[in-house]
Amino acid sequence: MLNNPTRITIVLALIVLGLGGYILFVDIPQTRQFKKQETQERQLIPFDDRAITTITWSTATETIELKRDKKFRWTITKPIQFSADNQEVRRILRALTIGKIKRIIEDGPTTLEKYGLDPPYLTLTLNTPETSQVIALGDRGPFAPSLYVQTKADNQVVLTTLDVMTFAQKTLPDFRLKDLLFFDRERVQEVHIQNKDATMVMARTAGVHSLTPNWMFTSPLKAPADKITVGTLLMDLSGLRATGFVDAEEEKQKILGQPGRTHVGVTLLEGPKTHYVSLYQFQDPEKAYAVTSSKGPLYEVSPSILKPITRGAFYFQDKRLFGMESTDLVMLEVTTPQLRFVLIKQHDEWIREYDPNTSLDQEVVKLFISRVVDLPTEIAHPAGSITPNQTGLASPTATIQGRGRQGQKTGLLVLGKREKGLVFAKGAGHKGLYQVRSTILDQIPTQKQLGLKGN
Repeated sequence: MLNNPTRITIVLALIVLGLGGYILFVDIPQTRQFKKQETQERQLIPFDDRAITTITWSTATETIELKRDKKFRWTITKPIQFSADNQEVRRILRALTIGKIKRIIEDGPTTLEKYGLDPPYLTLTLNTPETSQVIALGDRGPFAPSLYVQTKADNQVVLTTLDVMTFAQKTLPDFRLKDLLFFDRERVQEVHIQNKDATMVMARTAGVHSLTPNWMFTSPLKAPADKITVGTLLMDLSGLRATGFVDAEEEKQKILGQPGRTHVGVTLLEGPKTHYVSLYQFQDPEKAYAVTSSKGPLYEVSPSILKPITRGAFYFQDKRLFGMESTDLVMLEVTTPQLRFVLIKQHDEWIREYDPNTSLDQEVVKLFISRVVDLPTEIAHPAGSITPNQTGLASPTATIQGRGRQGQKTGLLVLGKREKGLVFAKGAGHKGLYQVRSTILDQIPTQKQLGLKGN
């Protein structure tokens, strides 16, 4: 019979051998399997989303099929043929790419309704040239963001980090391309605006003293256009997006046949390319429609796009009344009942006439000149609508005269009577009678403000 020390040694040896066998044959393989499973579970879709060439989006009410070309442009192929909104598709694919599987809920599930998967609210089929992946999306999970998903390939219900809001309530209009016009604003050479009365044509001209282009009216008048207003219109047109679609020809004709419509056509010439949109508005001020081609849909658009287009030529004119650019100005003569001074520019510095040694405050002078040059008209008055006595222009409150490099009188601003924050004015920039903001009278610098710095 073995003594106690020997027995204890044998028992301990057996325990060690048993533990070693468990670690070697059970624990290590299981740990490796867990690590392998964890690695597989981290990614919801087992391929790069850039490899996906078709997407089938199926709900209880509709099935949408999208296909990608070699330039990664997406097209809707079912239930209609139409360009897809690439940003919307990329948003979906991005969510799937970064989506993670938190844990496996059921393997070979038998209670799909428990997770909102019988039936699922959405089934996605993702195809690549080599493989296909089908996933069904169910209810929201216990934390945010989380979503129950059934992976068809291995028939598992898993809890993912997908956000339900990324996939919920998406229908065909969400995937349709909503941009109406595709052009480079900097390359547009002409803008044509046609309504029932006339056609306005504005053409881009090169900037004389800068890289910034100017715009000129070529019809129905010959006059400078406001480059900021034209630029804003081009920006609005490039951002014009559909809020809805009307595809049925019968419904399109019914809408366009309504009485009392406003109809404006806009044509953009971008080199050899021509872009056209026809805009409509009827009695409902909250609705507007657009057409870009006879075969395309009738787009529902924001009615705000019609406001600037229907304001007429005066809205797009360069409203600056002085009629001269600051870069062309070399002499400025200011006369009021209280003072008179003449400023001359020499080597980009302004001096007083007959007093070249007096150091002027250049910042004050340049600020005043910019205000004179950029002063816009606010109200236009038809000829004969106001008598000269009402305007005060017979005895001006201020007269500002500008001369160019050859000494010619080019810029002119004559200011008359103040009235409700405005002052009657005439200028070289536009023929006729206008009102401008009366603050220009308060911005004429005094002798002290023009004098030596520090005085």
